[in-house]
This record gives sequence, structure tokens and C-alpha cells, in this order.
Amino acid sequence: MTENVTLKKGSIINGTYEVKVFIGRGAFGDVYRVKHKHLGVQVLKLLNEEYVSRSSVEEISEEARVLSQLTHPNVVRVFEANSFTEDGVDQFYITMGFVSGESLTEMLYRRGPIPVSEAIKLHKDMLEGLKAAHGFNPPIVHRDINGDNILIGHEDSGLRAMLSDFGLAKYVDKESHLIESAGRMPYWAPECFWGNYFQSSDIFSAGVVLYKMITGFFPWNYDFGGMTHNY
Repeated sequence: MTENVTLKKGSIINGTYEVKVFIGRGAFGDVYRVKHKHLGVQVLKLLNEEYVSRSSVEEISEEARVLSQLTHPNVVRVFEANSFTEDGVDQFYITMGFVSGESLTEMLYRRGPIPVSEAIKLHKDMLEGLKAAHGFNPPIVHRDINGDNILIGHEDSGLRAMLSDFGLAKYVDKESHLIESAGRMPYWAPECFWGNYFQSSDIFSAGVVLYKMITGFFPWNYDFGGMTHNY
């Protein structure tokens, strides 16, 4: 499959990252496997123009800085947010840890519903990652828990689920404790449809993921009609 990609194999970014292979395209940008000149294999996410245009560079950098301090076995580590110029155009990127495995969506597509015991183990992994994010200071909510953003690492000890793609993550407002809803509607908690998002909303989304792992379906039939949102 041929992709129209910005970064070519062998490109060197900021004298530090060598582009190895294009992995895929997500909601926030293109994803590449790169080699850091000192630290080995990492993942570089090149942020798309739409995401950058509605997020200040300072905000992206600050959130990446805080996320880089969030270290937990069930959270994919964020390393750096930076920029470079390619063909006269400023490009912004985030680098993160490389996971040898696949997304939960890919695994379920390949295998179908999985045994309850295995699903519960992966669900516990998700909740441990969320516990670390929610327990951070200030607390971080993910706002986009779904199978695409849960990576399954294949390790000698078995499978391990890790939260990834904190592109919609926000810090909890210290005064109101309210955050605007975002993410994918089929995973939303009820309060999200009124524009609110809480830490418990992440937990609700994780419960929907658990249900899908076991059954292969969402818990309910959804009919959003003409509903739209801008997140």
C-alpha cells in the first residue's frame, strides 16, 4: 500500500532521529518508527495541520513535558515535543516509547472476542494506567479510551495493555473539576453528551472496552442521528 507521507525513510530529524518506517495515520497525525541516535527505537508522531491549528504550540509542549514525567508500566512513555522545518514548512512532533505488539483493535480484529480471564487481565492493566494518570498532580484525564489507543505488548510474561495517544488528554480544572467532553461517542459516559467529562468518564470508557473484548459488540445499539461534535 502506497501512502503519501511527509517523512521519507532515512530522513534525519533535528540531527537526532532517523526515520525507519511509516507505521500509519491517526486522528492527530502520521506515525513513524524512528531510531534515536542515543536511545534506540522510538515512535515519532508528526502532528497534522488541523490539530496544530487548534492547539497552541506552547500548550502542546507543556502537556508533553508533563506527560514525559508520567512513568508507569501501563502507560506508553512520552519523551519529547519539538519542531523542525521541512521544505519551508514548520512541522511539530511528539516522540514516545516503541511497543512491540499491536493495538487492542488490531488484536480483536485478528482474534475476535477473547476469554474473560484474559480480558479482565488487560482491563486491570488499563485501570492501572488510568490510576497513574488520574493520580498525577495535576490529574490527567485521557478522554479518548478506545481499542485504537490501547497498545498490547507481547512479552515473555504474556500480554500487557498500555494506554497510548494522549492527544486529547487534559488536566482536571482545579476549581470546577470540569473538562469538556471529547473522544468517540460510542465510548462516552452519559455526562459526556451534556459536554462534561470527569475522571470517572475514563473509567466508563474502559468498561465499554472490556465489554467489547468479551462480546465483540458495544453494550448498546447506538443511534446518534444527526448529532455532531467538534472534538
